[in-house]
Amino acid sequence: MPAVPLLDINTALGRTTRAPCGFDSPRLLLDEMARLGIHEALVYHVLAAEADVTLGNRLLIEQLDGCADLYPCWVMAPSALGDLPGPTAWVREALAVGVRAVRLFPRHSLYTLAEWCVGPLLAELENAGLPVLIDFGPRHWSERVVPWDHLDTLCRRHPGLNVVIIGATVGETRDAVSLVRRWPNLFLEFHAFNLPDGLSLLAKQGLAHKLLFGTGMPLRAGECVTTQTVRSGLSPEDLAAVSGGNARELLNVTGPRDTGQGNARHMAGVDGLVVDAHAHAGAWERTITPVRTPEDIVRSMDRCGVHKMVVSSFAAIHGEMRDGNQQTERLTAQFPDRLYGYAGINPHYPEELDNELSQCFDRAANFVGLKFHCGLHNAPVQYGGYERALVFANERGLPVLVHASGNDDWPRVTRRYPHAAFIIAHACAWDGWDPAGAEAYRPVRDIANLYVDVAGSAAHRGALRALLELVGADKVLFGSDFPMFDLAFEFGRVASSDLAAKDKAAICGANARRIFTRMR
Repeated sequence: MPAVPLLDINTALGRTTRAPCGFDSPRLLLDEMARLGIHEALVYHVLAAEADVTLGNRLLIEQLDGCADLYPCWVMAPSALGDLPGPTAWVREALAVGVRAVRLFPRHSLYTLAEWCVGPLLAELENAGLPVLIDFGPRHWSERVVPWDHLDTLCRRHPGLNVVIIGATVGETRDAVSLVRRWPNLFLEFHAFNLPDGLSLLAKQGLAHKLLFGTGMPLRAGECVTTQTVRSGLSPEDLAAVSGGNARELLNVTGPRDTGQGNARHMAGVDGLVVDAHAHAGAWERTITPVRTPEDIVRSMDRCGVHKMVVSSFAAIHGEMRDGNQQTERLTAQFPDRLYGYAGINPHYPEELDNELSQCFDRAANFVGLKFHCGLHNAPVQYGGYERALVFANERGLPVLVHASGNDDWPRVTRRYPHAAFIIAHACAWDGWDPAGAEAYRPVRDIANLYVDVAGSAAHRGALRALLELVGADKVLFGSDFPMFDLAFEFGRVASSDLAAKDKAAICGANARRIFTRMR
């Protein structure tokens, strides 16, 4: 595959306050871009975003001097009582030093997007032809913080202003897609928009020209969204637009200057079998679930290089254990060498578990483990309602995938059921720095039958390596949470990382093959 000329519209220079993962110099940023196969970037300064706008903007211009492939983006905010330059002079100054776009942080800096607040600044940006990137900050995918009605009004009041939403999540899909379709001057940067097969689905809706590649570095791991983009299945024309063509048009730059950096790493697989140990069947309408049929699931697996997948039903995790597990049975029967099932267990109906377990493991095929959602059921793994299922798993040597409750007694449960392998889900939701997360996962290294998986919408830069250093590569399994999140995005977390090949192979398949004894 030829190199895709990527332009990252969402990255920053400077040290961050959240974790020691910032880029102290353009050289460090360019080195990471080269590793990822990114050719150009629109860059703002972390200090301007977090604290001092004018100092951060000045530092940015000083640091980017002579960096032809890094384009400056200033942070601005509406002035009040003369704290910041007036809009006319400020925009004129930005143009004079080569600024290509302006970024707003209304959530962090505590102001509204109402016209009576930001209108004068937006009018000047509109007149100058400078696009505005509106960033509502890092957050969990389920948090609703974007004022979509204000964005709707903003786009209507300033039709000549190109507006880019930074960091919309899968939880905002219905609003984001509707509004991007509604306004020709509204664009979607997708570093956190990891909707399953989302790029190709949006392109089929005629929206490829509204999508902008961005990584969210230095806080985010660029390999996730880069792999999502390169493995998206877009046509060459749409891929060229999404990966950088749309951004170059918005920023009025002619690049790419150098396409020598390849991104073939994002199309490369890993050594050996790839097993996704954490995926789902059916639908969950808190997000949208556009990839549902067995054929679509396997097609996505083939595109991403995933050989086998273990799924649990959303319905079984919620109130309908029997119907949900039947759904899993029907799905996996369509591709019995590719798709396998977890029996979803509801601990609040223990009297049903004997029959349910027999239905799944004695009368049906392709069930290879159990799924507990301790968080959703408000019941820790040691809760008595799980006991019959845990005895069953121990007797048959089954893996148990657990969405933890936060109050789980892992030493006690793993000792009591030593022949069951327990997998704590979503370990890459840990950012790699928070001491509480480290404390939660530290026991995994020393407990023989305790593992973690890497599924999670978050993509904290450096988190996967920190997890391996904490628990060991032989205790980590690949999982995607697909089809909640894009499979290529999740696979890129491991396959396109800077880990050693042997560690990638262990995570992606070797560890799973060791504990999923019923998997063919």
